Amino acid sequence: MKNKILLYMVAVILPMLTSCSDYLDKRPDDQLDIPTSFENSNNLKRWIAYLYTGIPSCYQDSNWDLIADDMATPPQWSAAGNSVSLYLAGNWTATEGSIINYWAELPKRIRQAYVFMENAHPLEDVTQNEIDMMNAECRFFIAYFHSLMVMSYGSVPIIDEAAASTQGKDTFLKQSPFDEVVEWCVKMFDLAEEGLPVNWANADDYGRATKLWAKAMKARLLTFAASPLVNGNTELSGIVNCDGVKIFNDVYESGKWKDAVDANKELIEMAEDNGYELVEVRNGEGDIDPYMSLLYSVMWNENEGNTESIMVRTEDGVNTSGYFDSHAAPRSMGGNNAPGAIGVTQRLVDAFFMENGKVAIKGYLDDGTPDINEDSGYNENGYSTSDKVAMTGYYFNDPDGREGDQENVITEAGTFNMYCNREPRFYLSVIYNDSFHWGKTHQGSTSSDPNPKYVDFFNGGEDGLPDTDYPGYGYLLKKKIAPDYAGSSAGEFAHRHGIVYRLAEAYLSYSEALYEYSMANGTFSANEAEIYDYLNRVRRRAGIPAYGSASLPKPTPEELRDLIHRERQVELCCESGIRWNDLRRWKEAEDVLDGAYYGMNMQAKKAVAGTRPTEADKDKFFVRTHTVDQTRKFISYWWPIPQDDIDRNPNLRQLPEW
Repeated sequence: MKNKILLYMVAVILPMLTSCSDYLDKRPDDQLDIPTSFENSNNLKRWIAYLYTGIPSCYQDSNWDLIADDMATPPQWSAAGNSVSLYLAGNWTATEGSIINYWAELPKRIRQAYVFMENAHPLEDVTQNEIDMMNAECRFFIAYFHSLMVMSYGSVPIIDEAAASTQGKDTFLKQSPFDEVVEWCVKMFDLAEEGLPVNWANADDYGRATKLWAKAMKARLLTFAASPLVNGNTELSGIVNCDGVKIFNDVYESGKWKDAVDANKELIEMAEDNGYELVEVRNGEGDIDPYMSLLYSVMWNENEGNTESIMVRTEDGVNTSGYFDSHAAPRSMGGNNAPGAIGVTQRLVDAFFMENGKVAIKGYLDDGTPDINEDSGYNENGYSTSDKVAMTGYYFNDPDGREGDQENVITEAGTFNMYCNREPRFYLSVIYNDSFHWGKTHQGSTSSDPNPKYVDFFNGGEDGLPDTDYPGYGYLLKKKIAPDYAGSSAGEFAHRHGIVYRLAEAYLSYSEALYEYSMANGTFSANEAEIYDYLNRVRRRAGIPAYGSASLPKPTPEELRDLIHRERQVELCCESGIRWNDLRRWKEAEDVLDGAYYGMNMQAKKAVAGTRPTEADKDKFFVRTHTVDQTRKFISYWWPIPQDDIDRNPNLRQLPEW
């Protein structure tokens, strides 16, 4: 029977690995039986490498970001059957092909991990210690894949062994209560951590699971489990499994926040004790250069030297990150398939703070009008009258301006005031119309070209409509894009790993968890200093004032929750679906992801094509605009179990709304 199991497991191994690691770059051979598979060290590595392909790509698997309120593709893509656009419009059922494939794919890898642990043994060139390490990796992935599933589907079975076969009654597992799955995952993460190193000694092993991976994914799961969606949510009271057992606990427990506090603090302490820290690049005057710091923390290709990256996906490599770059580049750059269509929404633009650290847009009125914080200095009327400069090595309009001891222009005179005096993270994340773009000369412009380096999102412009590949909301994404990408051909993209988890997330999660636990137990004043400490570490690196500084007083305790949420929205935007899960766990998705979405007026045309726009041209473009295609319909907080599986397994129960 085990031979049959193995034949199936090997048959489904189809990883597409482009890792820089020799260890993770092992590819499967044809179908093998147990003696062949577990008597050869290369085959052992192939089995383990397959598990790593289950980590969602930070670039190619970007659907989690696209169905949140930060990253976006053109609404018109729905006409071509784009799955994300269909989901956003509410045109989705449990019979549709999934935007994610966790339900179908992750159990295969979980079962493979069990088969490995049952059969792997020392060989002439594989020591018992190495087998123990690989078994620990298996335990990590068993816990990690279960955590991905339970946070996505809410109600899932616990797979605690390799099934005797992949079909028939022995796979008719029952859904376990949410808290039971979480508790089981935590124990498995702890067990995996015991056998994993803090860091791998061999450079070729970079990208393999570590103790910090286990702590990070446990902390992320426990933070989710403590949040309003699944902690005291009475709307989930009636959901039961096939035995009538309640799936969700509808009684609030502040102790769950204490579990999240402890898990995040343990992660932070281990990370800092082993040299991990926020990336802080200094300029020529010795001050933090927030632009270069942010560039190196989340976008730079030298991730092996990134002291902030805790968990990385090395398989992202050239192919997936390069694909992502080309799809976020202005269309006129050409190169290898550059549609210029991966952008961001107006909601993300509005979320960024001002350079003084204050909130610009407090929220939205019933008619969609922004509620402007008049005290912030924010203004969305008119244009700047002079250049804004900063002492930074990051160039905005000078391709040679990478020296940290010189001033570089951040915004030029004539920039729409909505984009002026914003915090550094805004300029590292968003490409707005008529802004400088480092790669635009790649289009073959001549020195006589009047518009060689500025994006043109106007209707009829080289980067806008009427082409269906265009920045749908008036913005392209800059974050995560290689800073020197210029329409490269295939094979010329800058290599960089996908960052699944970084230290900034741990700081913000710890601050949030400690805040929620303290507010629930009346201990805010006792923990206030520490709550602000970890929140302000991220803000200082971002180049904006800390709360409690001379220029920015502390908010009230009641106001602080929204500011912690906003800090996560800005710092972690467009990263591995974090925003999507945040909106869900805070139980805010039904309000944020339903209704009208706005952007700039992409229908606006310039009076004279091929020239830099006049103020009259810009007055027509820079207008908050809503179209029918930008109306969203939120469906459910949980992803549907594929209907085929519901039909096959009588023990499964679909969650409401599906």
